[in-house]
Amino acid sequence: MATRSAPARKVRPLATGTRERLILEAEKLFGERGIDGVTMRMICEAAEQKFAGSVQYHFGDQLGLLYAVFEYREEQLQPQREALLEEGRRTGQLDNLRFLLRILFEPNFSMYEEQGIISYMRCHAAYLATHRPRGVEHPVDRGSPTTLALREAMTLLERRLSALGPTLAAFRLECVGAMFLQGATQYASGPEHSGMTPRQFFDDMLDMMTYAIAVLPRQG
Repeated sequence: MATRSAPARKVRPLATGTRERLILEAEKLFGERGIDGVTMRMICEAAEQKFAGSVQYHFGDQLGLLYAVFEYREEQLQPQREALLEEGRRTGQLDNLRFLLRILFEPNFSMYEEQGIISYMRCHAAYLATHRPRGVEHPVDRGSPTTLALREAMTLLERRLSALGPTLAAFRLECVGAMFLQGATQYASGPEHSGMTPRQFFDDMLDMMTYAIAVLPRQG
């Protein structure tokens, strides 16, 4: 089967604002080293900031910077989620489990497929693995305007999974989310290994996630 190599990485102009440069470098380092493996000094050096207290000045602390990474990216992803929600309303698919998962995850994958950006998914995977279980909040937890479409899709998904109950449904969403993010990271490291184009990979992953999140829990 003919395969396609990883998306060509577009040359992105250097972020001009200090705050944006810190966000982008933190996202990259968090994804590569894990959130606990990154110091504020490392982020400042990567962002070429001579002032060692730049992170504290702009974000308060490292978790404030992590939150800002999420806000920065979710604002970029929201228009595509809004468009998918509108498509779902128009085509009557907002009760379709696979389509709801597509709303949640396709914008993230499109950032890689169209722009070659994998750092956000790596960062998000690190967060789910270590910091989400500790109770570190994501903008969706605080009702951030940047997550309005995301929260609408999550509410629709919870209703669709009502047989599981809200607690199990939410936990399973985190589990399939981790599955998706880790899978995308693995795929991006060597697309030829999978024998699939990026779009084939995403569709295959979406099928697996749909089955995984919907299976009824064991009794007893």
